[in-house]
Amino acid sequence: MTHRLHVWPWTRSLGRRVLPSWLAIALGRHVIAWRDLDARELAHELAHVRQWRDHGWTFPIRYLAASVAAWRAGQHWYRDNRFEVAAREAAEAAGR
Repeated sequence: MTHRLHVWPWTRSLGRRVLPSWLAIALGRHVIAWRDLDARELAHELAHVRQWRDHGWTFPIRYLAASVAAWRAGQHWYRDNRFEVAAREAAEAAGR
């Protein structure tokens, strides 16, 4: 699955209402960002594109369940979400 990056500056304020550090979101093979992404940021989002590919339409449900599981374990709902952990690892690998 190839990806498509959309840079829409107007999405900055929308995303930051949910997450103050919001930069981009992957929806299927589409990555929507409010500015151009550097290599590490793109690697992070492409990890989410792969997650969408692997889980299909169930990905948003699995993502939400991972957030709830992290929260119930006393962890941060976003930072400790297993899908975000994997995406950060992909970003770190791209930065090496």
